[in-house]
Amino acid sequence: MLREAIEYLTTPCHPLARRFGYLAEMVALGARYRRQRRAWAPHVAACHRFVEQAIQRVEPGGRALVVGSGLLIEVPLEPLTARFDQVVLVDILHSRAVRRRVAGLPNVRLLELDVSGALAPLAMALDRGAPVPTGFVPPTIDGEPFRFALSCNLLSQLPLLPLDAVERRAPHTTEAERLAFARTMVQGHLGWLTGIAGRAALYTDVDSSWLHRGTVTEVEESTWGLSLPAPDMSWLWDIAPAPEQDRRHDLRHSVGGWFDVHAVTSALQPC
Repeated sequence: MLREAIEYLTTPCHPLARRFGYLAEMVALGARYRRQRRAWAPHVAACHRFVEQAIQRVEPGGRALVVGSGLLIEVPLEPLTARFDQVVLVDILHSRAVRRRVAGLPNVRLLELDVSGALAPLAMALDRGAPVPTGFVPPTIDGEPFRFALSCNLLSQLPLLPLDAVERRAPHTTEAERLAFARTMVQGHLGWLTGIAGRAALYTDVDSSWLHRGTVTEVEESTWGLSLPAPDMSWLWDIAPAPEQDRRHDLRHSVGGWFDVHAVTSALQPC
């Protein structure tokens, strides 16, 4: 607990990252990984395999964008830096450990950014008692175009902490309004990825299962109603074996990876 408290107090971040809980979430994620390193190992290895296969589909050189780089647990940094001239790691905040790790890598750039574009408009709406916004757009990133972009286990997660804030500050918000907000975030993210790079890939959890003694007792989809096409790769992630999150039940995610986000967005277009 002392380690987590020090990390929380000393990590530099934007006020919005603190307000919406991203700093606390990052600290908690790191602590969970240290506790569950063995259980997470197959998932981490699968993420690395996916990324290594994805970048082989792109010509070497140029710039690569890694979105949701987090603590670099799921990101194979060395293959990326060897493949591309510059690798830009984007997240809402970067830990001191990540900053130390990339300090000696001249072709790595850290960028702190709300890739959804939703946090500032949502904070303003909550402060004013206004309806939850749906007109926000993801930001642009300066510089030459990206040859490759990668979204790391981010798609399903984008709406979670913002919706927690809505629940706290605007509990009267209807379920339809919440879903519309979430769908704007995830669809905007897919569209943003296709526009920001010549080639984009992503992996994300697609559902969560609770298990008791190996038997699935409950399943909940994680993609906010989007009917994603079949993934190019899929695997299971034992994210919280009992008693990590529940005394008697294990929590497992099904994860899908897509090598071509352009094909994903095309499959989502209405006929």
